Amino acid sequence: MSAPTLHPTPHGATTATEEIFMIQRCAKCDKVFAPSTAGCSSCASDDLEPVASSGAGSVVSWRVVDRAGARGGPVPLTVAIVELDEGPWVYTCLEGEVPLLPERPVRVHFQPYPRDDRFPVFLVCADPEHTWCRPHFSGVSDSAVGR
Repeated sequence: MSAPTLHPTPHGATTATEEIFMIQRCAKCDKVFAPSTAGCSSCASDDLEPVASSGAGSVVSWRVVDRAGARGGPVPLTVAIVELDEGPWVYTCLEGEVPLLPERPVRVHFQPYPRDDRFPVFLVCADPEHTWCRPHFSGVSDSAVGR
């Protein structure tokens, strides 16, 4: 089976049918950044290339806020900062039970929002040992994240 062709969007999603979360890697110094990053803060290069992330990470911070629902009433939304296993922090929304413990594992999942695009949200892993919660792959080397 051949690898999917990846077409990154501003949200880090791809137009491939698989749920691959794309991040940015500096072609000059190999550091990795969040999907919407325009330039390298380490070496000032603007030569960034999309690379596949594992889609796994942990919750750094979260807060429940109310937003307007379809019928006018408030609907809770959990906004969060997630640290990807590769290192970058991303601003996102969480689905599932709000984690009570810091560093609760999460995994990316894409929602069809806005239309014709997929917006990444992160699902909280209820059981960190479950195979769904473990990283599948990453296009980022350990040297890119300082490991």
